[in-house]
Amino acid sequence: MSNPFPGMNPWLQPFWRDVHARFLVYAADQLNGELPPGLQARVDERLAIDAGGETFHAYLPDVAVIEPWDRPSGPVLGVGGHAVAAAEPIVVDFGDEVLRHVEIVDSRAHVITAIELLSISNKIDFDAAVAWRRKREDYLRGGINVVEIDLLRGGSWVLPSRSLLKPVPEGRVCHYVAVTRPPRIQRCEFYILPLRQRLPAIRVPLRPNETDVALDLQVIVDQCYERGRYGSVIDYSSPLEPALPADEAAWAEGLLQAQQ
Repeated sequence: MSNPFPGMNPWLQPFWRDVHARFLVYAADQLNGELPPGLQARVDERLAIDAGGETFHAYLPDVAVIEPWDRPSGPVLGVGGHAVAAAEPIVVDFGDEVLRHVEIVDSRAHVITAIELLSISNKIDFDAAVAWRRKREDYLRGGINVVEIDLLRGGSWVLPSRSLLKPVPEGRVCHYVAVTRPPRIQRCEFYILPLRQRLPAIRVPLRPNETDVALDLQVIVDQCYERGRYGSVIDYSSPLEPALPADEAAWAEGLLQAQQ
C-alpha cells in the first residue's frame, strides 16, 4: 500500500525509531547514486545514554519493565546489621538509544557533509536539545556542511533560528529543513515543508566548487511507508499525539475518506 498523503504522513510519528533508521539508509542509497567519484554516503552511529527524564522515556518503544527485580529476592541489612524485609522495586530499563546520521565522506574518510534527521528526544528533552546545538557547532567549526531535517510535530525548536522567516499561517502544519555551509555559518538555507504538499528534493552541499546533489525527501518517506508495511499497521482512526490543528485534521480526514 502506498502512502496516502502527498507529503509527510502524520501517522508515521508513533513509529519514528523504525522510520528514522529506514530514512537514513534510503537517503544514503539515493545519494550514492548521485555523488561524484571520490565521495561516499554512509550511515554512521554513536551511542547515547538516555537522559532519564520521564517524558522523554515514554516515547521509547523498547522500554523493558521487569517485575520483580531481576535478581534473587532476599533480606537486606537494616539498622545494626540485622536482616529486614524490604519491598522489591519495579525496575525500568530504558536501555541505550543508538543515534544515526548520514555522512558524506571523501576517499580519506574526511567528513564533507553531515545529514541529521531529528529524533523525538532531540525536541522534547532539554539536555538532548542542548547537545544537538552543541553538535551542530562542532560540525561547523570543523568545516563540515550540516543538513538538519525535522519531520516531527511538537516539541521545541532546535534548528537554527527561524526568527526572520515568514510565520506559518495559523492552523497549518509545516516541517523544516535547515542547511548550513561553512565558513558562512551565520547564513542558513531553510526549506519550509507544508503538510499538504509533496516534500521537495533539497540541495545537499558537497566540497567547495562542487555542484550540489539532490535528496528527494518524498521518495524516501514513501519508501519508508511502503517497505515498512505501515499501510497494514497504522490505524487511521486512532488519535494523533500531538493532535493536528482542526483545519489540518479535517483535511487529513477528507483525504483518507476519499481514498477508502
